[in-house]
Amino acid sequence: MQITDYTFANITARPFLTLDEINNKWTFTENTKHVINVCMYREPEVIDAILSKGATFDWFPTDERPMDLNIVLQAVAKLAEYDRDGSHIIVHCLHGDNRSRTVVEAYHFAKLGFHFEDECKGYTNHLVWNCSQGYLPPLPEMEKLLKNLK
Repeated sequence: MQITDYTFANITARPFLTLDEINNKWTFTENTKHVINVCMYREPEVIDAILSKGATFDWFPTDERPMDLNIVLQAVAKLAEYDRDGSHIIVHCLHGDNRSRTVVEAYHFAKLGFHFEDECKGYTNHLVWNCSQGYLPPLPEMEKLLKNLK
């Protein structure tokens, strides 16, 4: 289980949320206003609980290998939209280990123009690793796409 709080924006990447976690004020704070799910799985009860807390729920279903480029870019664009209000955003996939972190690290590059340092299997971060493995386009192409999201 991997939970990563990012400092460049008010974003947490984590595993799939449970009902208990949504009802835990330390996990799902009053400032949590947006939840983005980037895995293929979703639970209607969890979605209802998120919405009952006044937060938005967006679902961008993608496989882990390969990831759907259009879905990743849509999720990054949604992060950019939500980041403007400064509220807390949770991005989750099933285990919080790859897709969620890849999307957040792609947003970091789109927002700041350089890669977030988060070692992944000998690579700079999850985005770089996924590009190097062919699960996303080659890194120069991916960087160009992310820069064009602005």
